[in-house]
Amino acid sequence: MGRSTLTIWRIEKFEMVEIPRTQYGYFFSGDSYIVMNKKEDSKGNATYDLHMWIGKDSSQDEYGACAIHATKLDDSLGGLPVQHRETQGYESAMFCGYFKPAIKYQEGGAATGFTHVVSNDIGDIKRLMWVRGRRQVRADIVEMKWSNINQSDTFIFDMGKDIFIWSGPLANRFEKMQAVIVAKSIRDDERAGRAKCTEIHGDAKKLEQFLGRYPGHITKGEPETNQRTSQSSVKSGRNCKLYQVSDDSGKVVTTLMSDSLPFKQSMLDSGNVFITSNPDMGQIYVWKGKEASSQERREAFKIANSFIEQEGLPPHTRITVMAQYAETAVFRNMFGNWRDEDMQKGLGETWSINKIAKVAKVEFDASTLHTKPDLAAKYQLPDNGSGDVKIWRVEGNSKAAVDRSTYGQFYGGDCYIILYSYQPRGRQEYLIYYWIGSKASPGEVTALPILTIATDNDECNGMATQIRVTQGKEPPHLMMLFGDSPMVIYQGGTSRDGGQTEAGDTRLFHVRSGFNGRCRAVEVAPEAQSLNSNDAFLLITPGSNYLWEGQGASSAERKGCFEVAKLLGASSPTSHDEGSESGNFWAALGGKGDYATDPRPENETKPPRLFECSDATGNIVVEEVVGDWTQEDLTVDNVMLLDAWTVLYVWIGKDSSDQEKVKAVEEAQEYLESDPSDRDGSTPIYKIHQGKEPLSFKGFFQGWDHELWA
Repeated sequence: MGRSTLTIWRIEKFEMVEIPRTQYGYFFSGDSYIVMNKKEDSKGNATYDLHMWIGKDSSQDEYGACAIHATKLDDSLGGLPVQHRETQGYESAMFCGYFKPAIKYQEGGAATGFTHVVSNDIGDIKRLMWVRGRRQVRADIVEMKWSNINQSDTFIFDMGKDIFIWSGPLANRFEKMQAVIVAKSIRDDERAGRAKCTEIHGDAKKLEQFLGRYPGHITKGEPETNQRTSQSSVKSGRNCKLYQVSDDSGKVVTTLMSDSLPFKQSMLDSGNVFITSNPDMGQIYVWKGKEASSQERREAFKIANSFIEQEGLPPHTRITVMAQYAETAVFRNMFGNWRDEDMQKGLGETWSINKIAKVAKVEFDASTLHTKPDLAAKYQLPDNGSGDVKIWRVEGNSKAAVDRSTYGQFYGGDCYIILYSYQPRGRQEYLIYYWIGSKASPGEVTALPILTIATDNDECNGMATQIRVTQGKEPPHLMMLFGDSPMVIYQGGTSRDGGQTEAGDTRLFHVRSGFNGRCRAVEVAPEAQSLNSNDAFLLITPGSNYLWEGQGASSAERKGCFEVAKLLGASSPTSHDEGSESGNFWAALGGKGDYATDPRPENETKPPRLFECSDATGNIVVEEVVGDWTQEDLTVDNVMLLDAWTVLYVWIGKDSSDQEKVKAVEEAQEYLESDPSDRDGSTPIYKIHQGKEPLSFKGFFQGWDHELWA
């Protein structure tokens, strides 16, 4: 998996000024920004996404300066970046994904002298945040007055040491939940835990302490609209058209090449610029041929803006500009049978049905981080993980030290505090990871951040960097703290004395490798349906132990199985390749049965995508779950769509509404019919119910917990 590095500049007096990381996620409505995300794969190959963000009150001159600097930055990187225009309130899912849990808007800008002020005394902070959105959350910092409050949304009163959350009586529960998450992120990330979050329940009169005398009523507000993005909408542009663009005469001249999907790759000419227009999605793509005139390539955004005006498209239409050979997956999928010039024929390292791709592992020498800071930035690793480690387990409202001999072994019913201390260049530094097991009790989950802050104060004088980690989403550095041994997560109970669920005679561990071959071993139910052809599994039985290698298992996963067996004090396992299992192996799992055999997509062009469908606002809203997702992202009172390319799953949560169930299937069908790629229109749609998921669906989630919703 590659690493990403984000850099942000604000346009001030027509110049690029890099902003500090503490201000990431805050945007002034009167400004324009350049946001660059650099991604590097395991071989060090870099790709770039260059976003121009335009505030609703930003001047035309600032936007022009932003475009000029973006073009210069693009030139300095050899034309590699894919460029995007983002406008306030209409950002893409990709852009929103950089700023979890929310993008925050502030009034004003550089031209009016506004800057992001960081007060040394948090007691000086007083601000009102208007929170909207479900997956892609936006928080406007507005003036603290009654006219900015309504009945339909959720608001955060940030008073420095105290952060209050109030929800209007008509607010939907998703926005209420997101507001709590935003408030807690302010507390944890901006205040280092030195603030208290409190929810205010009741009518608006309780807000008089912040806003003065209650005026007698507040506005109803606007219902949430069904905003969609090019990456998250199920409607994918049946009106999409391809144009050839020229400005040789000084005026943009467009020639329609095709109004029927899929387009043909042969329609693209290296000597020209082309635009695909997708009015349904509010999105246009600009493709720059490698032999197009330098003026056309430099003025791609100017051409795109002229095209938007000429075609009568909305001014907030998103623009994505890419060079030939740097096409995005969405753009390529508009063309039937797209082929890159250097595309390997045959299977190579791609995947197909009945064939699992073997993913190459590249060795990484973490000991060179101190002498090669570029590697530290590339992999986002503070050091090589060889510092001192202390681990505590949360027990009620207190913590207990974990036996050092069990470091690296975690129980899903526990919460842990992991203190890591190291000395880069002779300076003492601290990291505190606080880890939440998937089956931890609500009380201990609540106590965990409080105990983390106390640990920071007691052990680190309040100077530690605190990192919240949930089971299954451990960062690479955390997994490096346990040497070459896999991180093991046991299925039942807790690690406290007498708290464990008694281990069965037969145990099965799902071993999957990640960054630099580091493995995570998750205990799963010892039955055939827990297997997955993409990975390796360790089966412990009273008589014999087995290492089961799926077709897609890596050497690191094989090694991890041996190490887990050693850790458990079990004898060395006997290897079984998938398809050559013994009768005793199947007998230990309760008999031979079906399991997940579909390949896990490893190629960039067709990754699986997960969407959430909800009618909480009265309208069906479909939003993509961006970033890594786990079983916990399946919302039980909504409907989810999982696009696995060869099939489309409609997952019905047990508490979803009748309208969601009906509309989600309609949306799924429309999604397939209007997909702008050369896709089989008869792609199967699987309608499945919570608790009745087929193995092919479960296979997209590591360590599927069959009892999660029990």
